[in-house]
Amino acid sequence: MDRRYAALVVTLATVMASMAAAAAAEQDRDAFLAGQSINCPRCDLSGANLDRRDLTGADLSGADLRGATFSRTILRGANLAGANLAGAPFKRHDLAGANLADANLEGATLHRAILRGANLSGANLAGANLNAAVLTSANLKHVKLAQALLFQIEAGGADFTGADLRAALMASARLIVAKLDGADLTFADLWEARLTNASLRGAMLTDANLHGATLLRADLSGATAERANMIRANMRTANLAGAVLRGADFFQADLVDADLSHADLGASRLSAAKLFNANQTGTRFEGAIMPDNSVHP
Repeated sequence: MDRRYAALVVTLATVMASMAAAAAAEQDRDAFLAGQSINCPRCDLSGANLDRRDLTGADLSGADLRGATFSRTILRGANLAGANLAGAPFKRHDLAGANLADANLEGATLHRAILRGANLSGANLAGANLNAAVLTSANLKHVKLAQALLFQIEAGGADFTGADLRAALMASARLIVAKLDGADLTFADLWEARLTNASLRGAMLTDANLHGATLLRADLSGATAERANMIRANMRTANLAGAVLRGADFFQADLVDADLSHADLGASRLSAAKLFNANQTGTRFEGAIMPDNSVHP
């Protein structure tokens, strides 16, 4: 009997605690929507009108913000970690320094948004529009950006380590000194992207388009870029040691002083490519079309 009584007491205490938490959450939501507070973690704010609100430094972590409106809303430095922002309309919004770690931003519009120094690690941005967005020094580790629009982004010094960038459209992206180690860029379009001093160690670039890209002093050691389009790419002094580049197209590419040691360029096209002073120690060229148009045995 005592055990049953004790179990009943525990159950009642749990129910009462849950009711109290729900009541507190409702109070937080009411205060937030009334403009009396800028904090509402884990609140259901779906469809809320947040137009013209100054939410600088607000805590909206874990909140459901699907369908909410953000016209002229200021979110600089806001905590939106784990929030559901699927399809959010953040065009030209200032989210500098915001925490969006593990947030759901699938299909969101961030065209020309300012995300300088923002934390987007682990966030889902699949299919999102970030054209011309500012991502300077942002943390994008393990972010999901498959098929996202990243045309002309400014992402100097940004960290894309382990990011999913499959089939992302990144033409003319500025990724100077960016870190893309272990990132998946399969079928990504990096036409004329600027990757000077970028790190792509162990990255996957199979079937990627790097036509006319600038990769001066870039580190692609251990990367896989089979069938990649490197036509007219500037890869002077780039590190391609141990990279797998089979079937890649290096027509008129500049590989002067590049490190090609132990790289696999079998069946690649190197017609009119510049290989002056490149380190070719242990490099494999079987079946490759060489700069003089001869086929390597």
